[in-house]
Amino acid sequence: MKKSLAITLNLSAWILLILYLSFALPYTNRQKKERLCKGINVTILDSAERKFITPAMVKMWFETEKIKLVGEKLMSINTIDLEQFIGRRGYVRTVRVYTSMDGLLNIEITQRRPIVRFNTQNGYNFYVTEDNYILPAQRHFVTYVPIITGYVLPPFHRDYVGPLDRFARSEEKKVEKSYLFLTKLINFVKFVEGDDFWRSFIVQINVEGGGAEQQYDPDIEIVPRAGNQVIMLGRIDGYQEKLNKLLVFYKNAVAYEGWEKFKYINLQYKDQIVCIENK
Repeated sequence: MKKSLAITLNLSAWILLILYLSFALPYTNRQKKERLCKGINVTILDSAERKFITPAMVKMWFETEKIKLVGEKLMSINTIDLEQFIGRRGYVRTVRVYTSMDGLLNIEITQRRPIVRFNTQNGYNFYVTEDNYILPAQRHFVTYVPIITGYVLPPFHRDYVGPLDRFARSEEKKVEKSYLFLTKLINFVKFVEGDDFWRSFIVQINVEGGGAEQQYDPDIEIVPRAGNQVIMLGRIDGYQEKLNKLLVFYKNAVAYEGWEKFKYINLQYKDQIVCIENK
């Protein structure tokens, strides 16, 4: 008797659940289809580290392109299209767009991380990110990374935004040479950024203009964060050996002579260091 009662109760519970779902689900679906977008919630996940993108800026992108979202049915908003639209902005590294039950369109963004800034005497002013993406410098925000000055001939025009590797297989010799030198220079910066001592030591890299024969393989100078020295690295090839030579020099000669004794240190000659003293 007890067993049959339990079966009857379980069966009744299942019947009630099925009846509830048969009425509730269509109602919920109708509500979902009719629910309007009440607002846009933009979250920059790494805003504490970088401030190239702001929530107001993202909303302005929609306004500029006349993309109406607030007041539209949530079901009609194509989140994949919005992700592609936002992702085309150079400073956007990743983007996720989704709707929520409270009627909000949620946008979560991470930004690309610049590792070096070029600000050259021939008019180039751009950042290179850790994934070798070229981005224009922003007026409203500056990030503190090593700066490259002097005369540089990149393989792209001054307003270019996009991946550097686009120029890796150019049929033009000048473009190929420019790409190779810029890649070496960026790899040098990445080496510096990966070493605790050199990252804290080097604040500026200057590219010497030189003559026409040197414009695609020029000499490099580095400027330390402290002191009043300029260090001539020479051609960028073999920079690890040259920096090791400089480190030995600092540990020995400078330790005895003093940091301010030399104003110019030349590392470009094999097995020797040439210095000019402060007077």
